[in-house]
Amino acid sequence: MVMKRMAFGRPSEVTNPGDDSRSFLFPFAIIDADLVGAPEEEQSTSEHRLIVTITGSRLPAWHLPDADLIRMLFEIGRRDVAEKVKEGKLEREWRVAVTTATHPAVCPFDPGRIPDPEGCNMDVEQERKIGFR
Repeated sequence: MVMKRMAFGRPSEVTNPGDDSRSFLFPFAIIDADLVGAPEEEQSTSEHRLIVTITGSRLPAWHLPDADLIRMLFEIGRRDVAEKVKEGKLEREWRVAVTTATHPAVCPFDPGRIPDPEGCNMDVEQERKIGFR
């Protein structure tokens, strides 16, 4: 199996004016973990965008200040994108929607236990594909 390193940058709000939701961009880079610090690291790194949107109907039920909301959406999004990395199916941009259908209950995580997105590194083991393309 190949270990991939995901390195997240500074999040930013990318909500379109007039939307009944809030959207946050979590930029990140991916590289084979064994190339971190190697001379070919920069050429082997790919840049990606994770956008997590929470609907207006889900926002009031969670009662989170902005800093906690960003951490919560980051945790939801990074778990989703980690699965895509594991499966080898990650695209340059990945979107995750948080709605009352996808998250019907109270906040799924304790925001105080979620790391700040900026500077967060996460290693994911990518499954090897067997067979021919």
